[in-house]
Amino acid sequence: MAEKDILEKILITHNDVFADCENALAYGGRKRIKAEDIYPAPTESFYSTKDKVHSQFEDVSAYLMERGEIKLQFLIGNETALEGRQVLRKASYQGGAYRAQLESGRPAYPVIGMVIDWTRKGTRIPLSLHELLKREGASDEDLERVDDVKLEVYHMNNLSAEVRARFVSDMGFVVDYLNEGSFENRRNQKIVHVEALCEMMEALTGDMRFTEHIGELLKKQEDRKEIAMCEYIDLLEARGESKGENRLAELIQALLKEKKFSEIEAAAGNREKRHELYAQYGI
Repeated sequence: MAEKDILEKILITHNDVFADCENALAYGGRKRIKAEDIYPAPTESFYSTKDKVHSQFEDVSAYLMERGEIKLQFLIGNETALEGRQVLRKASYQGGAYRAQLESGRPAYPVIGMVIDWTRKGTRIPLSLHELLKREGASDEDLERVDDVKLEVYHMNNLSAEVRARFVSDMGFVVDYLNEGSFENRRNQKIVHVEALCEMMEALTGDMRFTEHIGELLKKQEDRKEIAMCEYIDLLEARGESKGENRLAELIQALLKEKKFSEIEAAAGNREKRHELYAQYGI
């Protein structure tokens, strides 16, 4: 599970992808952030409990720099299991980032956090601190004295076509596939981060086909050849067809041994019947 989580995070750590995610999601498609202005920021912050100091790690953190000064810090949580108290986690991470500014002597800057959710399930977690506290018994009177914290969660498996169209980096391939099961709308788009994209697709889908051609694709990049998504699609489809043909051949052999000729005919002409027999014969 830890390795899967790491693979899901690698693509977004590339500056162009990080900036693209912020622009497409947080800024509604406006090109607020440029990749060349993004710099790595600490993902570790600290908090104390009684006699002990603890560290906490956010998944991805980056500074927006302008003319050598920090203008913003972005925190992104990559989640595959949202917690009911996720908003407290956000408040803790942002608090740690602000705490680091307290005695820095430099101008203070905003810390902006959001959560990217990779699960296929909807969620009803509280999206603000007030909502969480009210759910757990706080009165309206008391909440009037409490600063609120808003939680922004983007469900990558449930993005509209309009939102997906805002992505211009390799992340566009990911969100299109998760929502449509296809890369077709980006056939002519160039792949920039081949290895990170392939590994993330395998981590998210469990389909090992996505990483089988990494070596071949990297060799093309080493030879300074651009790789359009249509080439990758062709490789995936060829692998899928080959696998499908082998699977059907194995099923037919099993049915021939049992002289189930009517089943062979049914499998050849009916996809649902074919998959029913695959399951029955463990193919």
